[in-house]
Amino acid sequence: MKFIAQQFLQKWYQLNKRQKTVTVHVFVYLSVIMTIVVIYTTKTITSSQQQRHRCNYVGIEMTDTGTGLGNHLFFYTIVSYVASLTGRRPCIYTKSTNTLLDKVFDVDIERIDIKTLACPLYNFTQQKFGIYDIRVQSLIYRKDNESLLLKGFFQSWKYVTPIAHQLRQQLRFRREIVEFVAEFMSKSVPPGWHMITFVRVGIHVRRGDFLTARARLRGFTVASELYLQRAMRYFVQRFSRVQFIVASNDIQWCQKHVKFNNSNVNLTFSTGHSNGQDLALLSNCDHVVMTTGTYSWWAAWFAHGNTVYYSNYPKRGSWLSTQMRNNDYYLPEWLGFT
Repeated sequence: MKFIAQQFLQKWYQLNKRQKTVTVHVFVYLSVIMTIVVIYTTKTITSSQQQRHRCNYVGIEMTDTGTGLGNHLFFYTIVSYVASLTGRRPCIYTKSTNTLLDKVFDVDIERIDIKTLACPLYNFTQQKFGIYDIRVQSLIYRKDNESLLLKGFFQSWKYVTPIAHQLRQQLRFRREIVEFVAEFMSKSVPPGWHMITFVRVGIHVRRGDFLTARARLRGFTVASELYLQRAMRYFVQRFSRVQFIVASNDIQWCQKHVKFNNSNVNLTFSTGHSNGQDLALLSNCDHVVMTTGTYSWWAAWFAHGNTVYYSNYPKRGSWLSTQMRNNDYYLPEWLGFT
């Protein structure tokens, strides 16, 4: 419309140029038309851009039922990963500001009530939860004016590593948890070790729910005493003095079965602490011994040192083993022991 008005104005001027007269009110009239056209076009473009901006989300639904802290960290990661891949705005599809992540980390991510999201929503469901799903990369071709809803667990280091620096910046433990860790570490220095060098190795032992008949049938396993001895020996042979800090959802079992007879070894058990506090303790160790589950995984990742994992997880030939690929699940530099 703007172009047509300009063309009309030019022709009118040419027709009247010889007579040296141009009706002023015609020019005013046409100028008004052109102004209206420009305003209308600008508003249309702006409205379209605002619509795309409102709908340009990628998120996942988070519930505290049936999913633990380790799962929630992978939820946060896949949203951040796809956001970086597609240029979308990361969010959590929930109204809650008190999720498991919020209780442990100072998480700054937008919350969207999916029930009130007034824009197209594309559902993307994982194929298997313990592999890198290459189809994720196709999401860069989705329309700008639709949001993405991710469904699944997305447990792979290949989602984590490309945005590792970003995650370490964003996933900061809450202040009270940081203060708890500092106090615990200070008070737990073994007698006579204050003036000598030693390393701290976190051990996380997952038992509890993994011992149920249903979990075992599906392929979930728990680490053996023999594995824990081998993993501990690995570190004792490499460092002159080692303090093992043990956290577990069955700390009584650990106090009876996790042992190492060596004068240069100290075992300290974390008792009576929350999941968030234990995760922070393990994360602040120099190295980590994993057992099974995503909680162990994240403790090792946060610690960012040498990691030993239990390679008999999941049980070979089980349903769970069909859902996971060790090369996708465990970082290449981590060491698997049986």
